[in-house]
Amino acid sequence: MNIGKLPLLCTLLLTMACSGGDDGAASEGSDGGGETGGVDAGEASSCAETPTRLIVLGDSITACVGVGGKDAGTCGPKILHDSLAAGYAPGLSYENLAVSGAVTTNVVDSQLATITTGTAGHAVVLIYVGGNDLQRYLLQPDAAAEAGLAADLPGIIEDWNSIFAFFNDATNFPDGATIIMNNQYNPFDDCTAPPYNLSAAKSELLGDYNVELSTLADSQVNAFLTDQHTPYLGHGHHYNVSSCPYYQAGLEPFMADLIHPNAAGHANLATQWDTMADSLYGDCE
Repeated sequence: MNIGKLPLLCTLLLTMACSGGDDGAASEGSDGGGETGGVDAGEASSCAETPTRLIVLGDSITACVGVGGKDAGTCGPKILHDSLAAGYAPGLSYENLAVSGAVTTNVVDSQLATITTGTAGHAVVLIYVGGNDLQRYLLQPDAAAEAGLAADLPGIIEDWNSIFAFFNDATNFPDGATIIMNNQYNPFDDCTAPPYNLSAAKSELLGDYNVELSTLADSQVNAFLTDQHTPYLGHGHHYNVSSCPYYQAGLEPFMADLIHPNAAGHANLATQWDTMADSLYGDCE
């Protein structure tokens, strides 16, 4: 995604030199299991404007439930903040406004209202939301789940377009904003094995949802999608089930409970965000 929009982004962000990407595949992963890095090579511009603010929105994943909370050293967004501040953006503020239990529409109807607007400085906005939108389908029959997502998806897309409009409004962000989106990992490793017995159709629905997120990111010159799905495969609840398609002996488990990552899972999320940050800022002069 985003390869074709790099020249436009560079034009909009003239303050720094820019080098475009190529048509490469996803960047390399660290421990096999079918993994690749979480940023598609060449998709993020290397000339994004240096931010002064990191704004974090979303659900319990970015609220860091189960790993000590938003300010803990094991919290993925906090790891990202510290990495950005150390490597690219000294003095970067950290504004984690994520709320446990949030669905996409809650970002629009409540979280956006908590953001200070109209101030100078470029913002990088990290948004991880969607798991709670999808969770309602887990126990439904496949046909009902498919119908439910089809019915709900237009509203979710509308909510994302409202989010984009908010951050693209120069009244709100006079120096602009860069949006880092994320697709959803599968806690069940795209595997149908017991004891969870998640159907193949449910995994396909998750894949369809992630495609929609990619399409949304492609629609915006300043939005970039981090692949959190691929690097997670083989580390979910079935990490030690040899019959599962992404099983690899010795892989580390990433789940703290049914849905939330443990500290290793958050470290993995942060690794993908760090790779995205390097793509956005690493070649800037």
